[in-house]
Amino acid sequence: MDAMCDDTPLVEVRLPADLSAARHARSFLRTSLCAHQTRVMDRALLLFSEMAVNAVEHGDPPVTATLDCGGVDGVRLAVHDGSRVRPVRHEVGPEAESGRGVNLVDVLSDQWGVDVDADGRGKTVWCRLRP
Repeated sequence: MDAMCDDTPLVEVRLPADLSAARHARSFLRTSLCAHQTRVMDRALLLFSEMAVNAVEHGDPPVTATLDCGGVDGVRLAVHDGSRVRPVRHEVGPEAESGRGVNLVDVLSDQWGVDVDADGRGKTVWCRLRP
């Protein structure tokens, strides 16, 4: 993991394996994000929610969310699930009700990626937001 700031230690929470995971991820973020990262809060709330829902809908339990503040390097949000299947970007029309999560992460984050566990039993989708 990245080097953390002095204000916020690396924190992790297990999310429920249902659609309430988005609400739990947002609550976790609001209570854990350090004060000097508040400029990224709106983007962080949206992207953490999207990553949590994608993990629940397309991955396997258990689902965990991790927050890591890198000080001037920004904040790293990560969601881990028990599936090794990587998320896929979809081209969706304006009337589509879903399918935009990965696109949002791509457009709104400063950097993002997917790390498959060495044992192949899960993956971590992460993004970095810089102030």
